[in-house]
Amino acid sequence: MGAQAVQAPARWPAEALLMSSLETRTDRFFSVWLITGFLLYAFGFFLAPSSKAQYLTLYIGLILPALYFSFFHFKQYYLENNRALLWILFITIALYLPSAWADGDTLDTLRKNLKGVLFVVCLSIAIRHTYLTSPRIIERLPFALLGCGALALILFYINLAQSGVAGGGVSGMGNLGENPNETGLALSVSLIILAASMARKPSPAGILLFVAFLIAIYLAYSRAALLGLAVTLPFMLFHQYGKPRAATAFLVCCSAGAITVAGMMLMGELDADKLLSRRPSLWMDFLSHNPGFNWAWGAGLPGSITIFSDILQRKLEPHSLYFALGLRGGILAITLFLGLVLAAVIRHGIKPSSNSVWLYILMFGMITQCFEGVYPVRPPNSFWLYTWLPLFMLLLTTNKNPDR
Repeated sequence: MGAQAVQAPARWPAEALLMSSLETRTDRFFSVWLITGFLLYAFGFFLAPSSKAQYLTLYIGLILPALYFSFFHFKQYYLENNRALLWILFITIALYLPSAWADGDTLDTLRKNLKGVLFVVCLSIAIRHTYLTSPRIIERLPFALLGCGALALILFYINLAQSGVAGGGVSGMGNLGENPNETGLALSVSLIILAASMARKPSPAGILLFVAFLIAIYLAYSRAALLGLAVTLPFMLFHQYGKPRAATAFLVCCSAGAITVAGMMLMGELDADKLLSRRPSLWMDFLSHNPGFNWAWGAGLPGSITIFSDILQRKLEPHSLYFALGLRGGILAITLFLGLVLAAVIRHGIKPSSNSVWLYILMFGMITQCFEGVYPVRPPNSFWLYTWLPLFMLLLTTNKNPDR
């Protein structure tokens, strides 16, 4: 009884809001609409028949109900929880502002990029609303995503049996079938969730599933995913077993290794283009196409973020979150986004908790986005699975931070 009495108050705010804010049928209608849309969108990272189908789910399932709760319950959503949702709104708008100094028609560019702000904010509202009204769904979401990932894994092996091993990597089916590299990245999220759940209670079935995920990621030839897992999984084990010093030392060693490799690339001792899949050549192409680039505020965020690479002879995106942030918004955009990441890490705290799995997914995303990803305030993309989603889960579903 004593333990239950201590734990009970943690749920009181959610229960109180559920009773006060969902009094009308309209409230309940939009609540079901928003939660259902959010879950379908989250599951769509793995099981949507196509990326367009998943984005359609976000259009239909999140925008209208999110706007409804923003207008009619503004105080409960934006002014509580240390105004976390309000800060997210401000930072998202700040990341959108480079649209104003991009080359081309300014009004048209602002109009095109405004929907990126709308999508990001609606996702944050959906997560906050789900936590406030149905906290059990938030608690079980990682396991639901693991189930979706397991189904996607089965479809991956079915596709492998039909098409055989491909030199450029094996794709999955549906949404994951559009790009082998993104297939590996999405399956890695499921593997991280599985590993986190098995950290203290390993089982033979769990180990077999872990190996099946790892083989699939390898066959997808997703080098970014393997790099992210090589850093995230050891950190996760140290963190889960309550060894923050060992976890920190491991990250310091990884950072030192990365700096050493980068230095060797700059000195010409290592072939950067070969090791990084010609990313440096692509980045130089982007800089040459943006002569107005400024280190402080970037070159602006245009309506289209792709260029035709003269070196690679293809129309491409930057393939790096950090390069895209620096190119479009300069040091200002990098500081804003990394500040949001730091706030999420601080809010989680030092000790492992039920939200730690989102910390691991976010770490995986921050590592892999060095060589993947686009500017964060853009129409929804597959990278939201390990950037915006874990960020919002940490910022909006954690009520307090006992350890910093």
